[in-house]
This record gives sequence, C-alpha cells and structure tokens, in this order.
Amino acid sequence: MRDSRKLRLVDRYCGVVICSALSMLSKLKPAPRDKQVKTVLAIELFEMGAAMMIYPSLQYIKNNVADATIYCLTLKSIKGSWELLDAIPSENIYAVDDQNLFAFFTSLFGNIWKLRKKNIDLIIDYELFMRVSAIISFMIRSKFRVGFNKYQMEGLYRGSFYDFKCAFNQNSHIAKNFLSLTKTALNFEHEHPNYKGHISAAELSVPVYKADAALSAGLRRKIQALYPGYADNKLILVSPDVGYNLTIRNYPQDMLAEVIRKILDNYPDKLVLLVGTPDNMETCIDVAAKVAHPRCINFCSQAPSLREFFELLHGAELLITNDNGPAHFAGATGTKILALFSTDSPFIYGPLGNCVIMYSFYQCSPCISAFNHKTSKCASNLCLQAIKPQAVYEMAVKVIEGTVPFRTVNGFLRYV
Repeated sequence: MRDSRKLRLVDRYCGVVICSALSMLSKLKPAPRDKQVKTVLAIELFEMGAAMMIYPSLQYIKNNVADATIYCLTLKSIKGSWELLDAIPSENIYAVDDQNLFAFFTSLFGNIWKLRKKNIDLIIDYELFMRVSAIISFMIRSKFRVGFNKYQMEGLYRGSFYDFKCAFNQNSHIAKNFLSLTKTALNFEHEHPNYKGHISAAELSVPVYKADAALSAGLRRKIQALYPGYADNKLILVSPDVGYNLTIRNYPQDMLAEVIRKILDNYPDKLVLLVGTPDNMETCIDVAAKVAHPRCINFCSQAPSLREFFELLHGAELLITNDNGPAHFAGATGTKILALFSTDSPFIYGPLGNCVIMYSFYQCSPCISAFNHKTSKCASNLCLQAIKPQAVYEMAVKVIEGTVPFRTVNGFLRYV
C-alpha cells in the first residue's frame, strides 16, 4: 500500500491514545466462562511473505486444537499467498482493501463487523508492533487475545488488553517468534516474559505448492511470445525491485545487469526472466536495457496472479532476488533461491526454502526492525553495494550446481 508511511504516522500518534483508552475499557470485560478454543483468527496485514512464516503456527494449531476453525484477516493484495497455503479455507480469509487509506479503513470496518459474528475464541495478532492490529483485535469479539508485548522495553506501547503476551525476540527467526506467540496462546502461558521454551528448526514446516499443468502451459506460451526460440531452456528468475516503500533494499541496477550478463555468457542454455508487479515495470525495463542480451526477457506483469507467479517459480531453476516476498514464496515451490539482504537481518527473516543469502555484515545493517516499524533514513545502501557482481555470480553458480548448503548466509553460516 503506497500510503503505508501515512498509516505508520496515524498508527504512531493516534494508536497510543486509542490503545490506552481500550486498555481501560478492557478492565470491564468479564472473565470467559470456559477456556475451550475452537475458532481462531490470525491477523497479519502488512508483510508480503508473512504467510509462509506463519504456516508452522497454523500447523501447530491444527495439531493441537481438535476440529479447529481458522480465520485470517489480511490485505487484499496479499490474500492470494494465504489461499495458496492450503491451510485456511478461502472463504475464511477476510481481505482488507489496501488501494489507499480511505479504502483501507472503510473495508476494515466492514470486515470487523463480519468477524464479530463468527464467535471467535482466540485472536492471534501476528503483527509485530503496529497498533492498528491491536485495535482491530479489541474490536472483534473473542474470549482471548494474544500479541507481542514490549515488557521492559521503551516505547512500542500497544495497550494492556491482551490476555496472553509474548516477547518478540530480535535474536530469533521470525517463524520461531510467530510459533512462540501461538504456543503462548494455546498453552495459556502467563510467564514473564513468554515464551519460555525451546523451538527447534524441525518445527518450521514449509508448505508445498502443487503444480498446475494448465497454468504452466499458459506461461510457456507467454515466454515463447517474447522469446520464440524458447524450448527446453532452464529458467532463471530475477526480481530486481522491492517496491515503492523499501527501494533501499534494491541491489544497484548496473551491478545486477553485470551479474545477469555473466550468467548468460557462461550458460547458453539458460533464459533470464525479469519478474515483478506493474509497480516494478520501470525497474525491469531499465535492467533489461542495461543487460541488452536476447536471452534476458522483461517478463514483468506476465504472471499477474500469485498462483501464476507460484507456477512460474515452480518451473524455474533459480530465483535471484532482493529481500522480498518472492524469496519466501519460492520456498513453497522447492526452487533454489539466492537472496541479497541489506536492511533486515537474515537470521530473523531468512527464507525457509532452498535459499542461500548474501550479506555484507556492515555495522549499520540491519537498520530496520520490528522496533522501528521497519523505517530507515538510509539513502545509500553501501551494505548491498559491497556485495560485488563477481561474488554474486560465483554464488549463483554454486547454488545452481548444488555445491553450497541451503539456509546459510554466504554459504557457510546457518541462519535457522
């Protein structure tokens, strides 16, 4: 949503006052008559790849709550990623229109009204420290609410109306943080702080995308229309643009073009497709022009739905991307991933799939986190520019040839 910066300002200055008022009102809430949990609402609004990271938590709910009914509240623009998980029925996924702030709030209140009628037992607010999701959780009737809590940290106030609270651990992977929140809720934990328990990497299950032959054939025709010589070429997808709100994460275009040229010059059987949404079109056009190679195709917007994009990922040999949603989506398809990280920590947000992350370990990085609402005034991503094209190319070769372990930073340091 292009208005996300405005939304953060509203969240910051109005959210504290509203959360404080709701905390006082919550004292009037009667204690639940029973602790039975059958219906669960998951709230996660803003992170493109969050559905993949919450998937282990959804599996935990299903394994520990007999005949659980799970609902989800998310944004319309990322609803497709939740549908593809095949963990929540499509009719149980409620989507908020995120075209602009007016549409957001209008749609939000409509969805709140619908969810108030669902007799929710437990609301799990998976947002990190945005206050709008806390306010939403209060406005929807439920027996219990759980969310991340600041405990003794300064700022980040979200009220005191959560029935169960969990600390966000900046030194632990985000999927483990989500799972700790879920375990805190379902186990009715009241330790200080929660969650006091071990979560292993083995608990971080990954969804499996089911291929669609019809979609694959349609994508094949689209590729052939742009590159008539396409036959059995191995596909390498490159996602060059994170988008409007976090352009600081973008690997420099000239450097990315050099990486692509090296791949095409050394692998005559491979075809590079530049991918993205309509908002990324200008970047894809510029990168294609800089590469200037017949086997580098601007495929931006050619897979307009998330299902088509997943199918495209499924048929690719490798995805090269910045720290963005596609890196997480590819984890469900089994596709190999080379991700270039900068502003976020790879040890917290590293994709759960077959991924290798390149990271420069600059002292200033990561500069965004849950504690600053993912904002940064950085105007020069030297941490990304320090990762030279030759190094990216050499790592891409290792990933393609399977000579480097997955879920590692720079090929040797495990991140989960």
